[in-house]
Amino acid sequence: MRALSAMISSNLCLYRDKRIVGPVPGVFVGDVFNYRAELLVVGLHNHTQAGIGFVPASLVSEGKPVATSIVSSGGYLDDRDNGDVLLYAGSGGRPRNGGGHHADQEFEGGNLALAYSCKYGVEVRVIRCHVTDASPSGKVYVYDGLYKVDSSTYIPGDSGREVCRFKLVRLPGQDPLGSNTWHAARSLVDDLDAGVRRPGYLTLDLSRGKEAIRVPVCNTVDQDRSPLDDTKYIARPRFPPPRIESRRRCCGYRASASYSKSRCACVKRNGGGGPPYNTDGTLVKGVPMVYECGAQCACPPSCPNRVTQRGMRHRLEVFRSAETEWGVRTLDLIQPGAFICEFSGDVVATGASTDWDGYVDPRKLPPRWKEWGDASMAALPDHEGPPLLAQCPAPAYVLDVSRRRNFAPYICHSGAPNAFIQLVVFGDESESFPHLMVFALETIPPMRDLSIDYGIDQ
Repeated sequence: MRALSAMISSNLCLYRDKRIVGPVPGVFVGDVFNYRAELLVVGLHNHTQAGIGFVPASLVSEGKPVATSIVSSGGYLDDRDNGDVLLYAGSGGRPRNGGGHHADQEFEGGNLALAYSCKYGVEVRVIRCHVTDASPSGKVYVYDGLYKVDSSTYIPGDSGREVCRFKLVRLPGQDPLGSNTWHAARSLVDDLDAGVRRPGYLTLDLSRGKEAIRVPVCNTVDQDRSPLDDTKYIARPRFPPPRIESRRRCCGYRASASYSKSRCACVKRNGGGGPPYNTDGTLVKGVPMVYECGAQCACPPSCPNRVTQRGMRHRLEVFRSAETEWGVRTLDLIQPGAFICEFSGDVVATGASTDWDGYVDPRKLPPRWKEWGDASMAALPDHEGPPLLAQCPAPAYVLDVSRRRNFAPYICHSGAPNAFIQLVVFGDESESFPHLMVFALETIPPMRDLSIDYGIDQ
């Protein structure tokens, strides 16, 4: 709530006008949010606690309130939900911990607004809440699109009290229900973890044990098997060893230690403002280069400054699509700033020609880290940020992924990506040969394609 207050006071919230009806620009069906406050920030739902968002009568020309959004938490006795049709019990009359009603509801406030939305045909945005360990709040809020309020009734509820019940019907022509996709992804993960090979799956692990988590390959479109047949799988690229004179001593970094007092040479190279990662391993600084501890350091693999070296933490799969051919999608919820994977291939000197699809050229990558840094510090106008990292050398290589690679080169290009490539070096490795590490730019829901801006024209 402190962050929300800071954003409100700094005028950083989008679409604060309560009169916005229908879709919100930039928010798509299936988008996932961790907190109710995020719904308010993007203009999807204008209350942090109430389940019904509405425009007050004073702002409506007819002089009557109209509802614009609801958050359906489920679990209430009088709610019924089959996806496209939602029977929604109004607000009021129930204890804070949910369950049944202990008092009659009334057609007032949000309930009255929903009734007038039914009368005037006002579309309502529906957000469903799901309990999950993948969110820091223990819940996720999934935007499921627009519904019309088909009916409004006042009936005895399952608890014996009178309730305001609304029948909401999903409008046709929208993307599939995000909540259905959420549940389908959970079921798919359970099957894959149990070794069940569903129809269309060519293999349950493209890496053959070389990654920390298995990477399945799915094709339900055609008979293409190229990810299995075309190349040799290598999980890590092999860079030239560092020069002897460049090697530095490092005592390792402890998360419990004060950053300003830390003697860890690797962490200090990340500049001012703190370490690049928080205690959860989330990237919290927008910088051109991240310096992790390396092989010469005394710290263990669990060191908080070795996030990318511990490998994948999210379930991903390579899949065939009629639109993008081969791509990579997540089966898990990925949080902003989370490490996803590393690009791997054969390291080639930059003198080689790179004008074909078999190369990944880090020199062409746009500085998406600047956007990440701006986002993390936007509410802190007095924060100077990391001042020491503007002079990083350009990478001196390209990755040849034509013969040997991992799954990362299958990630599609986009001018509006949901992930970006962060340059990372380990210990005394050369800054001219950084690792290409993929991090999330935003919350990425299950079954959504990963995309990166490769700095190429299409």
